[in-house]
Amino acid sequence: MGANGRYAMNCTDDRRFLANKTDDPLHEAFDSKIAIHAMPRGESIRPEALPGLWADVMAAADGLPIRSIYIHIPFCEDHCLFCGFYKNAYRSDLAEQYVEALVQEMELTAGAPFLNARPFQAVYFGGGTPTALPAKSLARLVSTVHRLFPLSNDCEITVEGRIYNCDKEKIEAALRAGTNRFSMGVQTFDTRIRKSLGRRAPREKVIESLTYLRDLGSAVAIIDLIYGLPDQSPEIWEEDIKTFFGLRLDGCDLYQLNVFKGGLLEKAVSKGSLPAPATLKEQADYYVQGVALMEAAHYHRLSVTHWARFSRERNLYNLFSRGRSDCVPLGSGAGGWLGNYFFFVEGSLKKYLNAIKARRKPLAFGLKRSQRDFLFRDISYQMELGYCDLNELAERHKMNLLTILGPIIAQWEKVGLVNLTDGCLYLTRPGEFWAVNLAQMLIDRLQEDSLSGSHRGRWS
Repeated sequence: MGANGRYAMNCTDDRRFLANKTDDPLHEAFDSKIAIHAMPRGESIRPEALPGLWADVMAAADGLPIRSIYIHIPFCEDHCLFCGFYKNAYRSDLAEQYVEALVQEMELTAGAPFLNARPFQAVYFGGGTPTALPAKSLARLVSTVHRLFPLSNDCEITVEGRIYNCDKEKIEAALRAGTNRFSMGVQTFDTRIRKSLGRRAPREKVIESLTYLRDLGSAVAIIDLIYGLPDQSPEIWEEDIKTFFGLRLDGCDLYQLNVFKGGLLEKAVSKGSLPAPATLKEQADYYVQGVALMEAAHYHRLSVTHWARFSRERNLYNLFSRGRSDCVPLGSGAGGWLGNYFFFVEGSLKKYLNAIKARRKPLAFGLKRSQRDFLFRDISYQMELGYCDLNELAERHKMNLLTILGPIIAQWEKVGLVNLTDGCLYLTRPGEFWAVNLAQMLIDRLQEDSLSGSHRGRWS
């Protein structure tokens, strides 16, 4: 018999999916933590096949009911030490060329049957730093989306930005063009830590700008805060969260610091110019501290990392991207799932601009959906919300999930990561901290079972 005596171990060796045997699951359940959200493995597509597949998808007048648009702005005025997504230094002449090309890409894409089959419920301008663009350029891009694409009446249109280059002119221009949500990367309000990481605006400027955005009342305003930063203490972390409370903004993400291998932060720590960031165990304590503060202040939880003050904040794009939805990628470095394929737009600015001049979609690589991909995305989406309804998913996908996953879940339950009640898996507080690990393990175990042919009738 397996753990708890309820399930027998499968012919597939489940041991690598089990947690460490410990009485302290928050700190010791796993030796490392996955940095990105859970996802299944896909099959690579030959580059020469990408244009034809893109054309086929665009020609189909159908698609999933939930759909979004992701637009990438690949410029930053500074390379912040903690960031692993920096691509290009901002230059006004290059940004002007890019905006012109991006509008052309939108125009090349618009009008396709797929694009007009259903309205889009979310549009996200990410980066990079969208607010690095001039006010006129930012407004032009948002207006172009409104002009070219069918949007739902309640479409969430988000512009990501940073305080330093998001002045009143840019905010007002973006609002006039149709932006209804701003996501500002604050990370911390502590001026000393901000400067050590490459953030220029001091605490007072951050608070002033966010207060202005809030008082306009024209758009949802949310921020990101990061725990585990170098020189950050539990007291500073608590002060950051309480400063957010005082600002009465619409929402906040509490993110764990990820130290990217070979990145600027790792190099700074190795040279001794910055102290080491928090250990994984210390980050777990920051996580619990942050959740406790949010709950005590009666904020509504939208995911394991995201909190809302009122129902005005919905966090649609981020939630859609975890689950079963279509996402149209636009701009250099953008990616998204459409139909059965993932398409990634050329990350090289030079190649991107040349492709647009030739009036073709600048696709760099792609993936084909794996078998049972929608099941895996349902798991990723639900785990992001703190649960996984195995009975509901089993009925939807016509398979007995507990036959395959039962031994693993029983062991997780014994360790204290989850509770299984009436066929629904609920994350404990330690389970929430390790949510991405758990989701990825569920996906890997099911995908392994599917690919190995060991299902013996469990997959229909």
